[in-house]
Amino acid sequence: MKKHEIEKPDEFLKLIETKGNDYLYHDHPNDGIDLFCDKELEDMGWHASTFEFLTYRDIANFIEENCEGTLTFNDHPMGFNGFVEVDDIEDVRVKVKKFIIEQINANKPDELNEDQLEAFEFFNIS
Repeated sequence: MKKHEIEKPDEFLKLIETKGNDYLYHDHPNDGIDLFCDKELEDMGWHASTFEFLTYRDIANFIEENCEGTLTFNDHPMGFNGFVEVDDIEDVRVKVKKFIIEQINANKPDELNEDQLEAFEFFNIS
């Protein structure tokens, strides 16, 4: 993933306003990553986060390390602020789903709660 740093916070905030419909997620200094703007990825993130070992940040790290796109950010003393635009959402969906399933299979809890059982069904894990 390409990285594009914008040094002035005001310029970054203006860019956030104009790119709001284009980015996959926004990493905000107060909230971190609280949702994916793509419905399919948001559903995956929601179900994955029922497991303590998977967070939205884990999924975002995977995307930033394994998918094509651009991470635009402002690393200000008040906190990191960034957003990601991906080149091929279909490719990202396939890779993220595979990553999540691998993580769940590698870290399966002995007992599953109701939400985790629902996640197993969602990801077609037996």
